Amino acid sequence: MPVRIGFTQFRKQMLEKELENIMSLLPQLGVEKVYLTGDMVSGDITPDSRLDLIVVHDVEDAYGRRADFFSYHLSSMVAVDCQVYTPQEFEEIQDSLPALTTAIKHGRVIYSAE
Repeated sequence: MPVRIGFTQFRKQMLEKELENIMSLLPQLGVEKVYLTGDMVSGDITPDSRLDLIVVHDVEDAYGRRADFFSYHLSSMVAVDCQVYTPQEFEEIQDSLPALTTAIKHGRVIYSAE
């Protein structure tokens, strides 16, 4: 499918606007830390780009259900993929899970309660 000229820039603007909205909500949601990863950090924006977030949040839900909380509260106009870890899980696995290690190393902290 051909991409219309300028759509990539438009998509980037949409993502940036939604990221600003999300960042304004984070303090109210009780999260400890949020990393932005993926296309927004690498700059490789495509028509399918989304906001990729790693969230450190003290939560009791099973791993597979944790992102539901953020899907509901963030209600973004673009796709948002949240990987949610408890503070303890984050400390324990950040160096042993290669994908998480890479995301943290190359990602950008967009919120920290500290």
